[in-house]
Amino acid sequence: MPIDVSIVMPTHNRYPLNRLTLYSLEAQTYDHARFEVILVDDASTDATPSITQQEAFSFDVRYFRMPANIGRPQARNFGIQVARGEYVMFLDAEVLVEPDFIASHMNLHRAQSRLIVGGLYAIQKAYTRIDPRFSPDQQQEALELLVRHPDLHQRWLMTKHLPDPPPLFDRTGIMEGQYKRMSAGLASYTRHMKEQVIDRYGDRFYGFHLPWISSGTGSLSLAHEAFQVHGLFEEYPGWGADDIEMGYRLFINGYQFAHLSHSPTYHQEHPREASTTEEGKHNFYLFQQKHPNISMLAILLGYMPRGLSFGEINLVLNDAYAVGAHEHPHRFLHLTGTFRAMLAAVGRLNRYGLPVTNLIAQCGFAVPSPESHLFYAEKQALAQTGKYPSLNYALDVLLSL
Repeated sequence: MPIDVSIVMPTHNRYPLNRLTLYSLEAQTYDHARFEVILVDDASTDATPSITQQEAFSFDVRYFRMPANIGRPQARNFGIQVARGEYVMFLDAEVLVEPDFIASHMNLHRAQSRLIVGGLYAIQKAYTRIDPRFSPDQQQEALELLVRHPDLHQRWLMTKHLPDPPPLFDRTGIMEGQYKRMSAGLASYTRHMKEQVIDRYGDRFYGFHLPWISSGTGSLSLAHEAFQVHGLFEEYPGWGADDIEMGYRLFINGYQFAHLSHSPTYHQEHPREASTTEEGKHNFYLFQQKHPNISMLAILLGYMPRGLSFGEINLVLNDAYAVGAHEHPHRFLHLTGTFRAMLAAVGRLNRYGLPVTNLIAQCGFAVPSPESHLFYAEKQALAQTGKYPSLNYALDVLLSL
């Protein structure tokens, strides 16, 4: 029987959470003979190898162990290359899914081609295990949930003295969805993004110019063919930006996006790792350098000291597209070029931890100079049209820094 879906699950030291994720896939309503899980063990030092040695699943689990840690982008690329499915789905090793998870993705893919389906803004927090290495706020949040459920609280009390406490739920409990009792809802950042993007533009991102920001690989699916035509993930060093770069690359090649708000997933909380902020900045800058287009650079309006919301950025792009492509293709060429250069400077300064200021001087010409005079003349003419308030506001903000 052909495989419809290959679920690529990279994992590095996520045991036993990855085992629970596989349990949640046991409850799928989708035909278990038509999907496979590709478990890419990125040189874990925990008990991850024991999963396929000790457990049996009703679907095909193909286990691949990397001899050395290669990082998530390379692990995903390995999974793509060995996948047999018509569609590839990415799932973080610690993300639990509802029984209709695969079916919900496939229903959308069967109805429309060249579609990327995700659920980034529907990922809830869940505590399936109380790790003694939790931060104080994680411990507090978990305990507040535990006291609401005497049976779970008692289970935790009996094992909390252990250096490596077992999960609160067994295979049956996961398959029955009992873990939802320990859900803490959306993380604050996820809630913020849902309010800014999904609540405003809907699950199909109607009228939104930046749908590619939703292409986080914690829960994402697309046709296998997309990678064969447009290439694999960029293998950036460390953490960050490889997933949205892939999403952006497909976006500019005509792919559309859908979000599954009605089918939440549950991120099993684990001890927080060392900050990856610097890695993320570096990789985002590599992304910026590869795609120095206004449709990508505009997102940097949110990375300033007076950052714009996604709704405001979207309005800026409305104006920028109207000026550049429809109404005045030649009248404001210097202004739009300088706008792109100032945005690129925001990314460059952020990358190197420098103050985001004096952006006009970062564009490579002196102030005053013939170039700066031309820019300000075009800016004044733009304002006098009275037609592009969001673009004019963004320019004012950039110039004020």
